[in-house]
Amino acid sequence: MIKLTKNQILSWTGGENNFKDYNPKIANVVTDSRKIQENDCYIAIKGENFDGNDFIEQAINNKASVILSNRQSSHKEVITVEDTVIALGNIAKNYLMQFDIKKLAVTGSSGKTTTKDMLYYVFNEHFCTHRTDGNYNNEIGLPLTALNIDKGYEAAIFEMGMSALGEIDYLAQLVRPNIAIITNIGSCHIEILKSQENIFKAKMEISNYLNDDDYLIVNGDDKYLTSLSENEYKFNLIKYGFSGECQLRASDYKAIDGQSEFWVTGMGINRRFTLPAIGLHNVSNALSAIAAGLIYKIPTEKIQAGLMKFQPSKLRMQILEKNNIKYINDSYNANPESMEAVITSFESYARGRRIAILGDMLELGEFSVAAHERIGRLASEKFDLVFFIGSQMKHAFDNFSIDENTDKRKYHFIDNNIAIEEIKRIIKYGDTILIKGSRGMKLDEIFSALTDDNMEG
Repeated sequence: MIKLTKNQILSWTGGENNFKDYNPKIANVVTDSRKIQENDCYIAIKGENFDGNDFIEQAINNKASVILSNRQSSHKEVITVEDTVIALGNIAKNYLMQFDIKKLAVTGSSGKTTTKDMLYYVFNEHFCTHRTDGNYNNEIGLPLTALNIDKGYEAAIFEMGMSALGEIDYLAQLVRPNIAIITNIGSCHIEILKSQENIFKAKMEISNYLNDDDYLIVNGDDKYLTSLSENEYKFNLIKYGFSGECQLRASDYKAIDGQSEFWVTGMGINRRFTLPAIGLHNVSNALSAIAAGLIYKIPTEKIQAGLMKFQPSKLRMQILEKNNIKYINDSYNANPESMEAVITSFESYARGRRIAILGDMLELGEFSVAAHERIGRLASEKFDLVFFIGSQMKHAFDNFSIDENTDKRKYHFIDNNIAIEEIKRIIKYGDTILIKGSRGMKLDEIFSALTDDNMEG
């Protein structure tokens, strides 16, 4: 439970409040008016659908001790600031500075949430560790993550997302990480940023506040990140991957019974690791967690123990078996790189018919057609049957080749509800089904419809 005062918030935000004798203690900071409790600080934020300022009276009735608003008010609880989102960031930055804590930050076009979770399990074996909850990785969520830290924590893992240049720089200056990790440079948000070069620049903003004793850990197999040279920067640079030029290298990868086994060499170690997830992309993510653990001198036995406790976040490679059908639900989000990675690794999970339900990859702009065509060709190599969902997946559908001598089939739908009925009719006992698409395609609804109902076989 955090402990702040109104005067601290006034000092950190430069806000206005004329009730100088009113200086209550604050137990928690919230931005959701429905979650306000006694002694909370409520920050009124204007969103796309609601204006938090409209709930100030409700916050007072719920006994919030302090309220931040960009509207003038005569209530003693209200501090007026120019921008409540910036004020939230300033509160979090100053609050975090009060703790002597190891701070790690993760970004990347794909794999950042998985990496964050692997880091958490590794570090929590040796240090009391806090991490970003869910997808709290933006200018609102990250400060709220920071404000949930207390003196009992020794390390904190922050995930940083972005859609435009300057956004990660803002988050990085709030956290000032000791270790920053970039998982890869892909095509996510390329519709806005226009090129992978700009995506590279945006991701590199995570290193803007690293000092001489700090580390940037990057994927040495990524064509953009591998070009980085330690001589260019004041911080320490560590590259991980499968390339012989990486300081931390993986080799001898095997997928056995839903687990990955691989050998790790470099940074003073030479040993085999096991991970309860398969695919080279997951091994790559694990390497970054191993590298970070070694920097902080976590014993390799504890690093291994932490990796074995790894569990993916909701809707990310969530495996469920029901009525003898295995579902692999990776419907939280998708871009070309993550889609290719999970399709490539799918055969290690599969038994029976190999089926995919693939939804549009959004925010690709002029690159969308070619990206979806490429996914269609790859899918035709890996799956027996594919349900393509969405307007852009029509390009994948058209490029899914079917040999007359095989039992391969393909379907295309625009509407999820129509797709659900057809999928229910076609799938059967013994199938293995991958579900993957961008968050906006709501493929989690298809997963729920298939697994919540009793299937007839």
